[in-house]
Amino acid sequence: MASAIKKSVDFNTKHLKTGDPLPKWNGKLRLYNMRYCPYAQRSVLALIAKNVEYEIVNIDLVNKPEWLKSKSPLGKVPALEIADGVCITESLIVSEYVDEVFSQRPLLPKDPVKRAKDKILVEMISPMHTFFFKVFRAPDAINEDTIKNYDAVLQFIEDELNQRRTTFLDGAEPGYADYMIWPWFERVPVAIEFDSRIAIDDKKYPSLVQYIRNMQKDPVIKEYIITNDIYKKFFESYKTGAPDYELLNK
Repeated sequence: MASAIKKSVDFNTKHLKTGDPLPKWNGKLRLYNMRYCPYAQRSVLALIAKNVEYEIVNIDLVNKPEWLKSKSPLGKVPALEIADGVCITESLIVSEYVDEVFSQRPLLPKDPVKRAKDKILVEMISPMHTFFFKVFRAPDAINEDTIKNYDAVLQFIEDELNQRRTTFLDGAEPGYADYMIWPWFERVPVAIEFDSRIAIDDKKYPSLVQYIRNMQKDPVIKEYIITNDIYKKFFESYKTGAPDYELLNK
């Protein structure tokens, strides 16, 4: 198992593609990732928060390496390799595994009811995922229900923040619920440039807007955040079906 002593992690390694060899296993936890993927970002944030030693292997998801399915049967990221050839997939499962195995800074609440409520909250934002996908890849599919369901997510988080009366959903510092929903909120400012209806009204959702500001100051978030100009260039390429994965290496 990887050491619980964090060293510098290169998040911006080249995205490996068809024909590229599988990097030799070196005994570290290894996360198969795509730098711009919000789902994989969940697991990266969990690893950063835990302050453990690991490495990133970025994957070109358009031209996937032949060996990827030996690590992730569905060919998706994230996949966490915990021993040579032993991998865990799916972003929430990976993040929960990391939280369970490494005891420092627990991300999920100990109380079973609070833990269940956090997991429910994370599932409740799925309409947000749908809206974002449509904005970038299927704008003609956006309809009244898409917008209504997205607004319901914003209201749900606003209500949760008001009910919990804490700086973050999980208390005085971010936890599981915060890190699992954050990737989509991080992308709101750039998504607005593609569809203004994704904007979050600070008068309608004041607690949520303040929450986003607080999250932007969190050291874990700041360590992995991507600037809006890079996001914009990436999503412009993503919309064409030929995403430019190497923008951070130029």
